[in-house]
Amino acid sequence: MAQRIAIAGGTGTVGRLVVEIARAHGHDAVVISRSTGVDLVSGDGLDTVLAGVDTVIDVSNTSSMSATASVRHFETTTRTLLDAETRVGVRHHIVLSIVGIDDEKGYGYYQGKRAQERAVAAGRVAYTILRATQFHEFAQQMFERMKFGPFVLVPTMRSQPIAAREVAARLVELAEGAPAGRVTDIAGPRVERMAELARRYGRAAGLPGRVVELSLPGAPGRQMRDGSLLAGTAAEVRGPSYAQWLVEQTGSDGEVKAPRGVGIGGIPIVRGPLPTPPEPSLSNARELVAQLRTAGMPIALTVTGVERPLPAAIDEAAFRALQEAVALVLTHTRGADATATVRYLVHAVEVEVAHGPGRRTSSADQSAELRRSRTEVRRLGGVVSSETTADGGLRIVAAIPTPQ
Repeated sequence: MAQRIAIAGGTGTVGRLVVEIARAHGHDAVVISRSTGVDLVSGDGLDTVLAGVDTVIDVSNTSSMSATASVRHFETTTRTLLDAETRVGVRHHIVLSIVGIDDEKGYGYYQGKRAQERAVAAGRVAYTILRATQFHEFAQQMFERMKFGPFVLVPTMRSQPIAAREVAARLVELAEGAPAGRVTDIAGPRVERMAELARRYGRAAGLPGRVVELSLPGAPGRQMRDGSLLAGTAAEVRGPSYAQWLVEQTGSDGEVKAPRGVGIGGIPIVRGPLPTPPEPSLSNARELVAQLRTAGMPIALTVTGVERPLPAAIDEAAFRALQEAVALVLTHTRGADATATVRYLVHAVEVEVAHGPGRRTSSADQSAELRRSRTEVRRLGGVVSSETTADGGLRIVAAIPTPQ
């Protein structure tokens, strides 16, 4: 049934898409912003614009990054909105928030979003809270906001970005339903490093500027680096991937193209683009195995236990161990299917790669223990091992303890 929906912040990155999608669904979408004469801080114009509104979707924002200013802004605007909604009879308040913002000492802006969630939950209007990961558009914003001379400064950040349009579509879906409190988080399909996304955006859009990755100090920087902002496995994953989105926006995926090789008699052979390996995170283990299978390698993946975000060092070390174990197993034996297993245990994460009996290569008697990744695994308190199985196969295991 068609509604009158008011969108606070309806001229921003997500807001304008919410307006577009709501109207496409037949709803009467009303934009709340200073450009339309409404002030969320003072409340000027709110009662008028909210007259007859059924649902408010709040995707408003602040440019302040400090905790004090962000908390003050989001508490003030949320309470102002909720008070006006109560006066005019709005039935449903929806707010967009961010995955992974629960650290009380984290990034100041995230503390503001947590304060906003608390204000909504304490208000008198029935509500829905949707948390999403960072947007694909964030990489583009780095070029617009963080360019200093020839450099684009990007924080060291591991994310699971999602297209803003998918977030907008989900918000409209929620507006068409009943208030539901905190709903399932949404995220994109792939763990990424933000600096690499910015580099790809710059190449695809033909923008000048060298991307420089910087690790921010303190708890905010750690929150960006350590996987806190990644979605859990209970999150709803929505495409497109960043590469697909980038093609839609620019016509290019931003990949570095392979150089021309020289063939017989000097005739050049043009190679296709080099595939981008997944960001080293166990969240991308399925993608790694899918790439191997596409390349014709006989391997299957099983994930057991309750998947969870891991500290960055453990997450990367486990993924690197998985990569190396797969390479060793597939090189040691021909004609046998391999299996990869990731086990999320209570106090550890374990990766195992094994294959059954097959034709052994000349290097089969050499140690198959993880040579490159074992130092990092052991530094983290883990163990690595390899053994010949009873049926003549090979098994490689790396186990790393995880903090509680």
